[in-house]
Amino acid sequence: MRLQPYLRILLAGVVVYVGWIFLNRWLADRRWTKQYEQTAAVNSEFEKVYGGAEVKILNFYARDGVLTEGGKTVICYGVVNARSVRIEPPLDGVGVTINRCLEAAPEHDTRYTLTAEGNDGRTVSESFLLSVRADADALPEITSFRIAARKKDYLGRTVFLLAYADRNAEEISIDPPVFEPMHRSPNGQFYVAPQQTTTYTLTVKGKHGHVARKQLTLEVP
Repeated sequence: MRLQPYLRILLAGVVVYVGWIFLNRWLADRRWTKQYEQTAAVNSEFEKVYGGAEVKILNFYARDGVLTEGGKTVICYGVVNARSVRIEPPLDGVGVTINRCLEAAPEHDTRYTLTAEGNDGRTVSESFLLSVRADADALPEITSFRIAARKKDYLGRTVFLLAYADRNAEEISIDPPVFEPMHRSPNGQFYVAPQQTTTYTLTVKGKHGHVARKQLTLEVP
């Protein structure tokens, strides 16, 4: 028995409709399965980090890997299941928290260590080295140290006029002593009359303890 054309069309429509229903159910099941797997993975990771009663350090780092002298950075950390926390060298504001950042301004390379103690007395620690580099543009420098002039005095001694110039100097001194240490003198002149051949050492001190020196030997017959 042959189906009428309209019955064949109707049957084809039913097949397509049923197939569409099953396809949508299959896609929905796939989406739900994928979502479930993702949620389970997130929950597993969350449980791994935050679960249990053991003390754990979540993070401990500095915002800047290298700090320029005179600059500041922030050190961030987080702990769970801790009854006490300390950072060495000490920073202001340290306490038990899952997320906190504190200001730090080390003057030189410094290793910071975080130690957290749990309720059971167990401790965990992490540390990192924060490097501090000099600011090349701020380093002290003697740009010139020379004999500007020489002459004989009325006793026949040789008198030398010495001149110097410097950059970024906070304090200037001379050895053997000729003048009292001076502050922030970018250039200057002074007289000396050594009785024998003498080496003078000019020293300039800058910020953060940096020092520059230059020597000048005066030949006396």
